[in-house]
Amino acid sequence: MSIFNQEVEDFNLGQAKEAGGRLSDYIKQSTMVGELLSLDYGEATALVHDSMRQDAGGLPMGCFLIATRIEPSTQPSPEKEDTALILLRVIGSSPLPNRRDTDSWRFDAARRSIDSSEHWDADKKIDQFTRNELRHAGVRCSVLGTFRYVRNDDKWNLTFGSDISNFYSGQGMKVYKPMGEALSKIINFTKPMGDSHSLAGQPVRVGRVRYSSSEIDIDENRENVPVNIEPTDMLARRTALFGMSRSGKSNTIKTIASTIFNLRKIDPQKGRIGQLIFDVNGEYANDNPQDAGCLRNIGVHDVVTYGLFEHPNDERRRLIKLNFFGENITNWSDREHVRSKLVMLFAGKAIINDYLQGRTDAQYVRDFINTNIEPPLDSWDRGNATRYRRNITVYRAILAAANFDAPSDQVYIKWLFNKELRQALKETQEGKYERSADTLGKETVSWTQLHDALRALQEFITSGQKGQGHDKFQEFNTTYQNKKGKPWNDDTLNGLLRLLSWSGGVMRIRELQERHSPDVQSDYSTEIVDELINGKMVIVDQSIGSPDEIKHTSERVMWELFNRQKQVFTDPPRDPKNNELIRDENGNIVPPHDIIVYVEEAHNLIPAHDPKLDSIWARVAKEGSKFHIGLVYSTQEPSSILANILKNTDNWFVAHLNNQDETRELRKYYDFDMFVDQILKVPDTGFLRMRCLSNPYIVPVQIDKFTVPPNDGERSD
Repeated sequence: MSIFNQEVEDFNLGQAKEAGGRLSDYIKQSTMVGELLSLDYGEATALVHDSMRQDAGGLPMGCFLIATRIEPSTQPSPEKEDTALILLRVIGSSPLPNRRDTDSWRFDAARRSIDSSEHWDADKKIDQFTRNELRHAGVRCSVLGTFRYVRNDDKWNLTFGSDISNFYSGQGMKVYKPMGEALSKIINFTKPMGDSHSLAGQPVRVGRVRYSSSEIDIDENRENVPVNIEPTDMLARRTALFGMSRSGKSNTIKTIASTIFNLRKIDPQKGRIGQLIFDVNGEYANDNPQDAGCLRNIGVHDVVTYGLFEHPNDERRRLIKLNFFGENITNWSDREHVRSKLVMLFAGKAIINDYLQGRTDAQYVRDFINTNIEPPLDSWDRGNATRYRRNITVYRAILAAANFDAPSDQVYIKWLFNKELRQALKETQEGKYERSADTLGKETVSWTQLHDALRALQEFITSGQKGQGHDKFQEFNTTYQNKKGKPWNDDTLNGLLRLLSWSGGVMRIRELQERHSPDVQSDYSTEIVDELINGKMVIVDQSIGSPDEIKHTSERVMWELFNRQKQVFTDPPRDPKNNELIRDENGNIVPPHDIIVYVEEAHNLIPAHDPKLDSIWARVAKEGSKFHIGLVYSTQEPSSILANILKNTDNWFVAHLNNQDETRELRKYYDFDMFVDQILKVPDTGFLRMRCLSNPYIVPVQIDKFTVPPNDGERSD
């Protein structure tokens, strides 16, 4: 063997011993709690002694243990099968083979002490040998997996497999309780993901390890180690937070949202993750004593708030309202210009349709709902443009009659109602029709005047049909149709006029006037998505508003977000200079921007049953990951969430639940079955069971209390 080859071999051997030594660092003689009695692929039984348990600070339910043949402070070869740590979790007690004898000894000792103030294990009540025998116990454990070092690309890397490759009934293993640095490494071990984000590997503390509610000596406890999360685990994934009210769900959301927000400190560009928070109780958008501030203050220039109403302590708040009248149109001959200016009007009509749907059986309401007020797709000549302008003016008159604030007191109607129609109205020689003709012949009129004139016009149109003797409109319309090839009043106009003529229909629409503002310049859903794509945190305050209103605005924003992200995915952006697809520094096509949506009280928004899976929430759960939309949802009722969303959830945070129906739902996922008793019994705020995408096992954690960092509100990122 050459000197060079010998040096390489010695170097490799040294690396291997170093890897084995690092594995042995996880165990210490002082943390040994017993021997492994039995082991199979799913469970293990450990023999422990009371004194060793006491030295280790106890063995609470759910705590981690390590079983291994490695000896502390050694450097075993990582290539050997025995050079591994089997990770266990305590899930209960296990009877020992000598149980019958120990039960009998314990019974005898207790019987001798029943009429004494001394405990049954006092020196005078039991002999030393028997007392020592009774201090042995069996601990039942779940097998979580195996830590070992594996060589890859000439490097020894720590790996974890969520199983064991083999077990031997005739081999002994010592059992240790990891604490301090060893526990920290186990708690915060993450498995690398194949498609991980470029900012992965930047763990952030969210709390500390907590095994039980009755823990003592928290500050001095060697188990008091920090628990970290990988913020990028939430990107393009589903995250669930389950727990009763006051169990810490909101505090956890604030912690998660702030850690993701702070990714911009690591990378000012890639770290700008858009976050949309639907704030049901107003605690994220408004200052509150609980947080000594609020999440809104985490960064003034990168946090935007929206609400249905203004707030005295939030001057920057934007309103979730639409201008139901649409914008002012300066050129009716340009169809695309008209369409672009009426986007909010169309959205408002959709809101009215949804609101009226199912609220009445009246034919005129159904006709109004079915009336399409978008520009026709056929020719857009002067006549069609005038006809369309007339229909939009009538629709706006309906809004004005329903007390929607109009952008102007006067409306321009010149050329909308031709001379022959007005002459037919006057020929009836009835006052209301003559007044209508005079009004419709003016250049500008008030909305009230127009409303009265249109109601008279509707009556004039239908009076002949009802056999009331007025056939002047029929005569006019026949002449008009012979000349133009179509009637003067199309289906759209008829549907609008019928609703306008019934005060009950107008009254129903009046209930939606709070969603309207004539001062709004653009659609709030478009604005919100623009802010998200720019990497801002958007908080939508929903603490005030009806359930229907909250549901509709939430779904409207979500559809806009979903469609925009889908558009970027299916038709990636191109360079306007050469029309080539824009690529990143690695030559990959630029994907949609990462955006995370937070939904509190999710059972109010996300349906429990959706057979067609066509609701926005079902679509986001199924396809959101592909379009880079992450979903964080919290609720007290896991059973109320759509099954398809639960099945596609990647990150889990579970606090106290007081209902077995809800814990029964949890039993279906991972190994939450082990924690059900604790979840039911322990109501401590912030005490959660956590399993994230890159975590190979559930970690019990006490989430840190969220507070707004000092001076963050003044930072201009």
